[in-house]
Amino acid sequence: MRQTPLFRFKHGDHACIFYRSDDSLMEVLVPYVAEGLRKGERCFGAQKPEVLRRLFYDLRFLGIDVDRELTRGALEFHTEEEVYFPKGIFEPAVMMKMLLESIDDSAQKGFNGFRTAGDMSWAVRGWNMCDQILGYEDLVQKRYPGRAATGMCQYPIADFPPKILDAVLRAHRLHLAADPEKAFRSMHVGYGHCSAEIIANRFDINPYYYYVVEQNRPREIMGWGVSTDFDTATEQIDQIARESGRLPV
Repeated sequence: MRQTPLFRFKHGDHACIFYRSDDSLMEVLVPYVAEGLRKGERCFGAQKPEVLRRLFYDLRFLGIDVDRELTRGALEFHTEEEVYFPKGIFEPAVMMKMLLESIDDSAQKGFNGFRTAGDMSWAVRGWNMCDQILGYEDLVQKRYPGRAATGMCQYPIADFPPKILDAVLRAHRLHLAADPEKAFRSMHVGYGHCSAEIIANRFDINPYYYYVVEQNRPREIMGWGVSTDFDTATEQIDQIARESGRLPV
């Protein structure tokens, strides 16, 4: 298991991950949470009970004192029902209000940020609430930028209809795909007028990051390259996106 995440996030980011198995999810979720704890952030989330058990076990394997982090409030994870259905129904506006209050509360308590991770599989597991999920995702996408918060939403790709997954992609500026059969992982970044993809080998300790930026309309490659670290790769795609934004679309 990686000590550090293959792809990293900054405050204001709202990402989704499409995964095919719990094993592939854990490859992303565990380093994501561990990084937040190491950065002094408060980590909050909703997970299936079996994933929650694995998360705490794997964090201990990485050397995280889970009991200490739970006690001091830096690690706060619950089941999906506890977070999304505190009154027996899912209310997107109420959920968003809780998140915004938690962001402010985390800062007041001295944390460096508020990092969330929520599994959305419940939306198609008896609740039939895909429409509400999309409305909620739009709220998060509008409210997280500019705040000391990072969010990652988890979608088991085999459970959701393609049209819902397409809408989920539109509601997130960032998305990751975790395929257990592929050595390479990819992160997609949307800029409105163009999009970028960063690819890296998940088995390499110090991977190379390959990137390409493509204008949306007309379809045209604006730039590409390779970097030895993720931060430099993101700086490069940001620069290409800014420069291409001055061109006619």
